[in-house]
Amino acid sequence: MTPKNSSVFSTRRSLLVASAVTLAAPLVLRAQSPAKVIRIGSPDLGTAGKPSPGGSVVAVLQANKWLEDEFAKDGIKIEWNFFRGAGPAVHEALSAKQLDVVSLGDLAAVIGRARGLPTRFIAATGRGSNSYLATAPGVSIKTVADLKGKKVTVLKGTAYQRTFDNLLATAGLTEKDVKLINMDWPTSKAAVVAGQIDATFGGSDLFLLKAQGAQIALSTKGRGPDHTINSGILATEDFAAQNPQLTQRLVTQLVRAAHWSSQEGNREALIKLYADNSGNPELSFREELAGDNLNARYSPLLDEGFIAGYQGVLDDGVKLGLIRQTFDVKAWFQPAFVQQAVKDLKLDKQWRETDAAGKAKGAA
Repeated sequence: MTPKNSSVFSTRRSLLVASAVTLAAPLVLRAQSPAKVIRIGSPDLGTAGKPSPGGSVVAVLQANKWLEDEFAKDGIKIEWNFFRGAGPAVHEALSAKQLDVVSLGDLAAVIGRARGLPTRFIAATGRGSNSYLATAPGVSIKTVADLKGKKVTVLKGTAYQRTFDNLLATAGLTEKDVKLINMDWPTSKAAVVAGQIDATFGGSDLFLLKAQGAQIALSTKGRGPDHTINSGILATEDFAAQNPQLTQRLVTQLVRAAHWSSQEGNREALIKLYADNSGNPELSFREELAGDNLNARYSPLLDEGFIAGYQGVLDDGVKLGLIRQTFDVKAWFQPAFVQQAVKDLKLDKQWRETDAAGKAKGAA
């Protein structure tokens, strides 16, 4: 894919002024030539030949074609790109300037920013998702300690690597205590069913393997924020700065999808949408969302609690040796787009902001 040309201002002074205005107030109108295509990238969490962003607000956007409908009147196309290589593959495409907007789990997003990828965090798409360990037929793993010496696959560079490492730590183990193999999700699923490995660690799509004799032996449910995954939408700095109006319209549609996903009355419809869109069984999404408050899970707000969670991911990444360079996490976030969308859609009372400890503000 070839990057499209950015807006060109007639003088160096006007370019500097426009850039400064954009950083201070991203919603200010600017003279520009809008992009003709918005290139969106996401890890591929689908199966059975159905590329999909999995179970998130982004899947609601994709399935309903709300972005396509929003931009069709301007002749702007939406281009979806799904990567079996997950976060690392998305990073490569970002480095090659082949994407404008990406959907990523927390560790992958943080690793990319720490390595210098010029992105801005523009909206949350999910909070507190869990991870699971699927074991090969006949393999008995009942506790985290049982993982010692076992042959386990994890797709490195994704959010699951952090939760796996934190899970190991609860039993005093590290990656060195298991025979860890870096393998993409489709390959690892086939390997565990065939008994070529003892277990694989990943998302709720692993419930698909139960029909083939695998078992879900462990999960991170109920283990606290260090064992859950947040996700969000990032835009490249160039795209957000040069196309603030398009970025705002995209985020507004995302907030619309978050509102629909947050309704308890839509739970069954949401599960069905996820299953139909991804090819994964309804069981996997039903198990994952069981007991969750949908309004809290799908809040798009870039509030103190959400940002603090990403600071925790960065700190964990450094401690675990997954990240070498740090950065200013708070400065990475650009909440103005979501704030404007919430105001425009009259959803000011829909979601409660969380404090740095992750608790809803105003809660007893």
